[in-house]
Amino acid sequence: MKKKIICCVLPLVSLFSNIAYAEVKLQSAKEMNAIVVNGKAEGWSFIQGTNNIILPDGENQVLFQMGQIVLEDATRKKFNSIPLLIKFESKDSNLILTYPKIRTLDQAKAFDKLPKITLKNRNGENVEFELNQLDNNGLQNFRDYEREVSDYNRTGGIASVKQVLTEPQLSNKAVFIKKDVQSSPEAKMIFLKNAFTSLSLQERQDFMSWGLKNL
Repeated sequence: MKKKIICCVLPLVSLFSNIAYAEVKLQSAKEMNAIVVNGKAEGWSFIQGTNNIILPDGENQVLFQMGQIVLEDATRKKFNSIPLLIKFESKDSNLILTYPKIRTLDQAKAFDKLPKITLKNRNGENVEFELNQLDNNGLQNFRDYEREVSDYNRTGGIASVKQVLTEPQLSNKAVFIKKDVQSSPEAKMIFLKNAFTSLSLQERQDFMSWGLKNL
């Protein structure tokens, strides 16, 4: 009887072992925060981010932004890079994303002009990836990165992936609020962010002035 139990358990152990390792672990420097992972925003990028993420096997797309303190004439300043969109394919692996050391504002600006990053596996071997920068225009703290990545994917750029439609999805031209939006804080935030990004620069400034007066 014990032999039968062992025979039944071993296949299950093997199965769960395969499931446990069927993932990609991506680690980056603490200054490199993932803000959109496979089309889904990881939260307010100017408040928090993540530099250790678990991804499914296969093709993945991650939007990173590097933010760190740099020096300019002995003065410390916060620098946020132009967002970097990378696409790569891997399976059952631990990957590490790195970039050259940046200490001065000049080095940071040079990085923005020509970003140099490396992606390696646990054996130190290079992993191929595609890289593209998103435009860095407008008010940075109010950007809808999820929508921007979606828009980029529709262009078929070098780092784009095939889009998977999910619900709820609201167009940046939306001018209505559904019942589920009224009842869901998350949906409300999506609507407001999309509505804000659809405004002109002058309209955004007017709205922010109104918001500050009505806090």
